[in-house]
Amino acid sequence: MVRPYEVIVILDPALSEEEVETLVNDISETITRANGKVSEVQKWGRKRLAYEVKKRREGNYVLFRVEADPQVVSNLERNFKISEKVLKYLTVRLKEGSVPAPLEREESKEAEEVGVSQAGGEENANG
Repeated sequence: MVRPYEVIVILDPALSEEEVETLVNDISETITRANGKVSEVQKWGRKRLAYEVKKRREGNYVLFRVEADPQVVSNLERNFKISEKVLKYLTVRLKEGSVPAPLEREESKEAEEVGVSQAGGEENANG
């Protein structure tokens, strides 16, 4: 039975852009070869980790939205565990028929906050 999942993978920051791209393509191909479907891939880039993982303070975050059998996801997680290129991963099963909300970029949130604080400042100055 095919189910929807979100898989977040944190990759070693020592990997070059080409190596990250190759690894992302390999993960996508692994899912596709097992009759799964990758509906979206988002590269969030390098971010600081909350705590040290495998002696690393940063990691390259990649989000996959996938539709696959539970066995495919289980095999994927097993591969993540043995890979030295993967620092951490998280797989979340989504509800059937649910459409995940689009993820907002940090820049847009910051822009909204600046706009709100500027509007509030003008209001106080005139009020």
